[in-house]
Amino acid sequence: MYPQWLRDLGEAGFADIRSFSFDMDVPYSPEAWRGRIRASAGVGASLVPEQVVRFDSELKQMLETLNQSSGKSEALLFIPHRVFAVIAQSPQII
Repeated sequence: MYPQWLRDLGEAGFADIRSFSFDMDVPYSPEAWRGRIRASAGVGASLVPEQVVRFDSELKQMLETLNQSSGKSEALLFIPHRVFAVIAQSPQII
């Protein structure tokens, strides 16, 4: 959550501004998680293509090792996510 967002809403005339968050575990297959990470700003948008391939290969190996140690061939990964929401009353309704 970025406090500036709440400030921006208030300055734009929104009222009764409320926010909340909750945590949830999102299931990913190892392949889906690798795709998510390859597409992230810290990997796909920051590394040259050869580095992305090397990173992905190392991540694949790490996930395979993790699965082997758990005794499952393709265990789901449950990745923690935090969801933020803001609710406010439109200045046009006030």
